[in-house]
Amino acid sequence: MKPVLPDRSPEENWTIGSLKWTGIRTASGEPTLGAWVAEMDFGTAPPVVEAMKKAIDDGLLGYQPTWLDGAVRDALVDFQQRRFGWTLDPTCVRTVQSVLPALDVVLRSMIPEGSRVIVPTPAYMPFLTMPGVAGHPIVEVPAVRVPFSDEGDLRSGGEWQLDVEAIGREARQGGALLILCNPWNPTGRAFRRYELEALWEAIRDTDVMIFADEIHSPLVLTDPTSHFSCARLNDEVAARTITATAASKGWNIAGLPCAQIIVTDDALREQWDESCGQIGHLTNSLGAIGTIAAYRDGDPWQDVVREEVASNMTLAHEALSDTLVDFVSPEATYLTWWGLDAYDWSGVHSPAAFLRENARVGVNAGATLGTGYENWIRVNLACSKANARRIIDAIVSVLPRTR
Repeated sequence: MKPVLPDRSPEENWTIGSLKWTGIRTASGEPTLGAWVAEMDFGTAPPVVEAMKKAIDDGLLGYQPTWLDGAVRDALVDFQQRRFGWTLDPTCVRTVQSVLPALDVVLRSMIPEGSRVIVPTPAYMPFLTMPGVAGHPIVEVPAVRVPFSDEGDLRSGGEWQLDVEAIGREARQGGALLILCNPWNPTGRAFRRYELEALWEAIRDTDVMIFADEIHSPLVLTDPTSHFSCARLNDEVAARTITATAASKGWNIAGLPCAQIIVTDDALREQWDESCGQIGHLTNSLGAIGTIAAYRDGDPWQDVVREEVASNMTLAHEALSDTLVDFVSPEATYLTWWGLDAYDWSGVHSPAAFLRENARVGVNAGATLGTGYENWIRVNLACSKANARRIIDAIVSVLPRTR
């Protein structure tokens, strides 16, 4: 039987109390429509719920046992082979608490102290703050926009692409680490193999290491099998790439820490093992149980989720086509990136703050995702179609006059 996703009203979501629906309120304390943090409104896949309930009933709530760590590795290896055709040895996989602590290990222990970190923008917000906290200067490399090849494609602004020439230039000028988000939060791009090859050609004569965040890889909307990991390009790339992934976004278990690091190169993996300290002991037994169930039995539920999200993207595209919002339907993730530069924001602190107070919608402020994106917003559409309509209509109804 095809899984059925819940269709909860805003009132029901406020009562449930997820961060997405309760974390942003108006200045007077009123709740907002949740469209910011990367959570979904679709509950959790039934096999994941059943596995975790059994673990609770069995009393498996102590420290994570070593056998469970091995089971997570095996489940990830099976999933990567089945979904993406990437053949991995389980010995190349390490379990960690989550992606960000793994990045912190790289920043503090695996690149030279005070070296520069290259971050393509717009970027997931912590990628623009964590390097500085660890003592590394941040080099933002803004995306470029390229016209779509299909002449009939009327989407505004063009396709989001990495500025590989600028990334290569910064790498040659002393960049030590490139943070590569693939699929790209917040633009929704799923990089094609030839794009990754072009990126590699731009940096291959440098010493830059790649931290590849692939946490959204199970959520490619067009062809779920098409995700291609940077580390698969060749052995040279693999020798400089640490890949981070998890079931947390794809199956909505972000509150249960259990991510995986993939390092296929022996020398780099040895360096990781020497640097990671106790990070592998911070995983969560329930998170591990849920991860295994997601990778092994969660495909049918996720198929329905991708259909629902893709439908919401079509809805957004159609609803925004008559506006001056710069919007490109994402290829992956449930996050959308809206450009509001055409509107007059004089006297407004930020579009996100304006929308919070006037539309009662909670979104991410573009300024937190990179310099030059002050008039952009990140909008999460992992919700029912009814709530997607509410969010879109509420935003559009209060947009100020154009410039």
